Amino acid sequence: MRELRCIIFENLEIIKAITGHRRRTGKPLPPGQIGKLKISTSPDIVVTLELIPDDGHSLFIPSSGAELAAALIGYCIELRVPMPVSAKKALTVLDGHIALKITKN
Repeated sequence: MRELRCIIFENLEIIKAITGHRRRTGKPLPPGQIGKLKISTSPDIVVTLELIPDDGHSLFIPSSGAELAAALIGYCIELRVPMPVSAKKALTVLDGHIALKITKN
């Protein structure tokens, strides 16, 4: 028997997760305002943040794969959402939102 949990993230939560993860790993975002967040799913899930620096020229910062998963898992841990270490974790998209699937045997 297996257990499946899905944690679905709102766009603001994804932004907080990515910015927090980048800060923790020593790669903070450049100064500026975050504009839009774009989710693409083909061939892999990629979240792209549009950053508008003070000079007004948009900068696009992608996040995907292990980096995106680590950011979302770190965000959950920060909020004290139970995150079983031994469970399999995978990213998916549900109803246009990024979700973290957690499968535990």
